[in-house]
Amino acid sequence: MTGLKHQQGVALLTALAVVALATVAATYMMSAQQLQIRRTGNQLIQEQAWQYALGAEAWAKTILAQDASDNDIDALNENWAIDLPPLPIEGGSLSGRLRDLQGRFNLNNLVNNEGKLVAQSLGQFEQLLEAQGLPVDLAQAIADWQDRDIEAQGGAGAEDDFYAGMETPYRTPNQKISSTSELRLIRGIDAEKLVLLEPLVTALPEPTFLNVNTATAEMFTALGISKEDATQLAERLREDPVESIDDFKKLSEVSKYEIETDKLSVESQYFLLEVTVEIGQIRSRLSSVIYRDKDGISRTIQRSQSVL
Repeated sequence: MTGLKHQQGVALLTALAVVALATVAATYMMSAQQLQIRRTGNQLIQEQAWQYALGAEAWAKTILAQDASDNDIDALNENWAIDLPPLPIEGGSLSGRLRDLQGRFNLNNLVNNEGKLVAQSLGQFEQLLEAQGLPVDLAQAIADWQDRDIEAQGGAGAEDDFYAGMETPYRTPNQKISSTSELRLIRGIDAEKLVLLEPLVTALPEPTFLNVNTATAEMFTALGISKEDATQLAERLREDPVESIDDFKKLSEVSKYEIETDKLSVESQYFLLEVTVEIGQIRSRLSSVIYRDKDGISRTIQRSQSVL
C-alpha cells in the first residue's frame, strides 16, 4: 500500500511538473509572439517614416528647382530657406528644413585636387578657429589629414607616424574628407571641440565658393572682418541679399577691409535637407546632401538616417 501511494505521489509530481513546464512554455511563446508583433510593427512604422522622409526629399528638390528658375542667386529670404513646420501625417507629424552648405567653411578647400595645401583657405580657416576661441593649429592637423605628402604641417600637424603611435593605430587617408564626423579622428579634436566645429564647417566632394548671402557671421570673420561688422553684415544680407560680389564689396561693413573675393559667390549648389518624422513612439531623422547643377536639376549625393 505504501508503494502504491509513493507511485501516486510521483505521478502527481510529474503531472504538476508537466503542467508547470507547459505553462512556462506557453507564457514564453506568448511573450515572444508579442515581442515579434511589436518588432514587426516598429519595422513597419520605420519603413513608413522612411517613405515620408523620401517624399520630403523629393519636395525639397522641387523647391530648389523652382528657385533656380526664379533667379540667379540663393539667399535666406527665399522660399527654400523657410523651415517646414510640423505637418500632420497619418499617426504623427513631419517637419524639415533646408540649409545652404556653401554658407559654411568647406574643409575640402584646404587641399586642391592635386593634394596640395591651399594657403589662402588655410589662412581663412585659421581666422575662423581663432574667432571661435579654438586652437588655430587644428587647421594644420586637418590639412595633413587630406594632403598627399608625409610631412606634418608645423608643430601641430600630424601624419602617419603620429597616428601609428595611437593605442588603436590608423593611418591618414590622404584624400578629401567624406564627412565632418571624420574630424573626431584628427589630432587635437575631442568631442567638445567637435561640437563647436560642426555647425561651422562642411565636407563637400569638391572645392567650393562661399555664398555671401547665406554665410554665417563666423564665416565673415574668417575673411578678416571684425566680429561686430560680421554680425551686422550677416543680418543685413539675411534681409537684403546682394546680386553680385561687386555689390557685396560696396557694402559699408565690407569696403573698409581688403578681402580676397575670388572664391566668393552669390549662388550655391550644395544643400543639406534635415527631415524629422514622428509616428507613434518612433522618431526618425533623415539627413540628405543635395547637389543642384547649373541647369537646376537636383540629385541626392549622400544620405544618413537615425532613430532618435
